[in-house]
Parts: sequence; C-alpha cells; structure tokens
Amino acid sequence: MELIAGNKQQSSLYDYHDVSDMLDKGIDDMELKRELPIDEAFQKILELRGFRGNTGV
Repeated sequence: MELIAGNKQQSSLYDYHDVSDMLDKGIDDMELKRELPIDEAFQKILELRGFRGNTGV
C-alpha cells in the first residue's frame, strides 16, 4: 500500500512540474510577444483547469 501511495504522490509531483513548465513557457512566449492561436489557447486553458480540478492545485 505504501508503494502505491508513493507512486500517486510522485505522479502528482511530476504533473505539477509539467504544468509549471507549461506556465514558464507561456510566460516566455508572452515576453517574446509570441501568440498562440485562440483555439489552441483555449485548449490549453481547459487542460490546465482539468489538472487543477484533479489535483487540487
């Protein structure tokens, strides 16, 4: 049981780092004045909202 709980925590940690990396990349893009097409931007928003809802971040 401890191994399973550890894997879930590790998985959440990796997911958190993935989201942090996406946000960092988005900030870099904004600073360089690069734009994401509107439909891709909304898709990313939905993905991030889903992540927040699933992990409680």
